[in-house]
Amino acid sequence: MKILRNYLLKEFFKVLSISIISLSFFYIIVDFISNMEAFTKHSPDFSYIILYFLLKLPEIIYRILPLSILLSTMLIMISFNKNNEITAIKSSGISMLKFTLPLIAAALGLSIFSFALSNFVAAKTNIERRIVMQKYINKNNNYSVKSIYKFKTKDIALHYQKYIITAKVLNISEKKLIGLSIYKFNNKFKLIKRYSAKNGYFDKNELIMNNVIINDFDKNQHRPSFAKIVKTTSLPIKLSMNFFKSYDLKSEFLSIFNLFKMLKVAEKTDSNLNLIKTFMYSKFAFPLINLMLVLIGISIGIIIGKKSGTSAAIGISIILAFGYWIINSIAISLGISSQLNPILAAFMADLSFLFIAIYLIADLD
Repeated sequence: MKILRNYLLKEFFKVLSISIISLSFFYIIVDFISNMEAFTKHSPDFSYIILYFLLKLPEIIYRILPLSILLSTMLIMISFNKNNEITAIKSSGISMLKFTLPLIAAALGLSIFSFALSNFVAAKTNIERRIVMQKYINKNNNYSVKSIYKFKTKDIALHYQKYIITAKVLNISEKKLIGLSIYKFNNKFKLIKRYSAKNGYFDKNELIMNNVIINDFDKNQHRPSFAKIVKTTSLPIKLSMNFFKSYDLKSEFLSIFNLFKMLKVAEKTDSNLNLIKTFMYSKFAFPLINLMLVLIGISIGIIIGKKSGTSAAIGISIILAFGYWIINSIAISLGISSQLNPILAAFMADLSFLFIAIYLIADLD
């Protein structure tokens, strides 16, 4: 059994390496052609273009790994079947589950590798390649890491616990909210107080406001029943300037740790909560598809082994990859727009492919 295990894994990783190299090369060629105008417009040093793709390589490997795993699994199973090795294994009394168990274990290891690659490597290199693209290829000399995280600077509006906070302008250089209004509600969400301030800023665990008009509202909320003017006052609003950074970044620029931090703030403010949760759960869901695809690849490879060859494996792999992309894209969009539970949205494609894997495996001898 040890000999079979080593043989199986050796063949799998040999084909997997070839698949990753081939698909990565194809991906880079397509990306280069699609960005040709950007790469040539400002006549950058070609070394920066090479650096751009080197920095993008972790993301490329992360994205193509599922397809590479599926294709590699199908190809080696088809090869074993055509060479009657599957028949010999069955004749010796070894079940297909026992024979392919090392392959399934390898897929689990690759899922862990994929998760680590995305969160510990690709999230950083993706930011660095954006800087290379903007600063050295597009010749935007003022571009930096800070340029990536844009701030919302006008018409601020957010909900924090019992408060609704609005501001006309966010002054980044002075770290102040200008034209500030804060509405305080009771447990029944009835307005009880309004603070109108010239400006305000966050300091530790509170929001400090200057030149403030405070209005108390009567029980019916029809009109303010009392008003006073104070030079300075504060409220226990535990936010920071970082909260006003935009969430327009794609998930590929955010690690699971970034998303956890964003989630803590979002839970306080009920702002972008489903967006962040969907992105966060998808960080776990995407690597797990590698495990599902190995199960599917084993089953299809055995089923079509003697009837078809490499072209069929490539065709089926492309169809399955396209199917995964459609299901995942639709589910993620529904999760972000709050029409679907974020966990279900993130794992929808995985669950769909798990059902396919179970169905196909059940038909194997």
